[in-house]
Amino acid sequence: MSLSCEQQRINGKYYLCMPDNFQYPRNLLHRVCKNLVVLEDIFTRNLTAYGTIRVNNCSFDKRVFVHYTIDQWKTFSVLNAHYIMHYADNNTDLFQFKLTVPKDKLLSSSSLKMSFAICYCVNGGKFWDNNYSQNYNLEIIESSREVPTSILNQLSRKKSIIRDDQLYKQITQDYHAISNTTQQIENLCGLKNLGGTCYMNSILQSLSLTSLLTNYFLYNQDSLVFKGIIINEYLNFLYLIRCGQYSIITPAPLKQIIGHINYAYLENQQQDAHEFLILLLDYLHIDLNRTQCIDEEIDYNLFGQINKNSIIVDLFYGIYKSTITCLQCMHTSSSYESFVCLTLPIPSTNQCTLQDCLQSLNEDEYLTDDDSKWFCSKCQCHSNAKKRLEIHKLPKILIIQFKRFQMNSEMRWIKDESLVLYPEDNLDLHQYSSSPSSEQALYTLYSVVNHNGSLNDGHYTTFSRDLSYDQPQWFEYDDEIAKYLDLDRLHLNPKAYLLFYTIQHVPE
Repeated sequence: MSLSCEQQRINGKYYLCMPDNFQYPRNLLHRVCKNLVVLEDIFTRNLTAYGTIRVNNCSFDKRVFVHYTIDQWKTFSVLNAHYIMHYADNNTDLFQFKLTVPKDKLLSSSSLKMSFAICYCVNGGKFWDNNYSQNYNLEIIESSREVPTSILNQLSRKKSIIRDDQLYKQITQDYHAISNTTQQIENLCGLKNLGGTCYMNSILQSLSLTSLLTNYFLYNQDSLVFKGIIINEYLNFLYLIRCGQYSIITPAPLKQIIGHINYAYLENQQQDAHEFLILLLDYLHIDLNRTQCIDEEIDYNLFGQINKNSIIVDLFYGIYKSTITCLQCMHTSSSYESFVCLTLPIPSTNQCTLQDCLQSLNEDEYLTDDDSKWFCSKCQCHSNAKKRLEIHKLPKILIIQFKRFQMNSEMRWIKDESLVLYPEDNLDLHQYSSSPSSEQALYTLYSVVNHNGSLNDGHYTTFSRDLSYDQPQWFEYDDEIAKYLDLDRLHLNPKAYLLFYTIQHVPE
């Protein structure tokens, strides 16, 4: 390779592209039974391919490897695929892999094609899926400009979307989008459960109906071009769920990309919806951080070290004010801490109101034990003290979590299914805030995430309404199914776990 050609490759932009003749497997279970291993699904983002493999569960001891090359098998590398879940009804297992073309190998190769084959090792034997001896081939496309990785990023550049555009077609295929015919009411879109992923579906439905955030992405495209992989994938998801053309989409690409960053979310198993919400908002903030260098490689594990300056902070972050008072000399000290979610205990009763839960914010905590006494800078000793928590700054989007899960005296997790009555409109928090502007702040409910069942065997659903309409209708989302909601179920709801409120008036 000449020096000028090598320099051109260093400065060039590359991305993987699915071949035009690629076909997803038909009669999947029949092929798995016959061949033991099959590539079930694959999608590409930039120079990375994300694949899903289905194998016949022949034995507990099994491994799945992916062999890949970009120099026509003169050399090759091997990576492990990750176990995802077991399908008991057909005795098959799911594995997934993330395959990224190394830039150094790309520079040293004369080929612009990546080939790979899958090896299933079980019971001392090796079984291959190499696309009927032709291997799986992905083209490496070179471009002189930055290639959009989300539909909305493409919209910001082209101002309109071409319906037969390659990126648009590929994204809809990646999400296995089902056209909206008569399957869903009001052009709503349900989300396929991938196996224990109702926690994710409930949060994604709620965030997609967070008008202040969604409008920021959909209607401010002139200056918005995003680089991070998670924000771009969220934009792909957001476009598909909000465009009104699809009744069901499968959010596997978004989950798989998040899972390869945080392995706790790679397997298809139950997770806490609140924890996933915080994680997703953190990742979106990192990608949307206004002080992030545009060419800087993003590390999603360094959230605490990144300047908190993004639309996520603008909308979702409030600030606590914590005041400690020395009971000996009455000297006080205040500190401030940001929060994304108000976590509230439920009083010991079968029924209470949200205001009853909020009372805990105004309760003084006394620091009188030897281990908890506060060091008073005025007394110069550890003294008895009291601590009070107040809201110093209210967020534009207020998320409330009820502490429904507690550990009992037998060290077992139990669920509190008390009925908490919460207002649908005009939630007033000024008495819990130290900010004068809070007197003007009223909140409107737009989404409720419900938890049904126990900690280890639960299911999440969502009650939501789109406040962009003049008379918004409440709907219930249960994975793929969307239906009208009886308002009695909204108002008398002992399953409520997360409440999403939006501010009616933004204080100056």
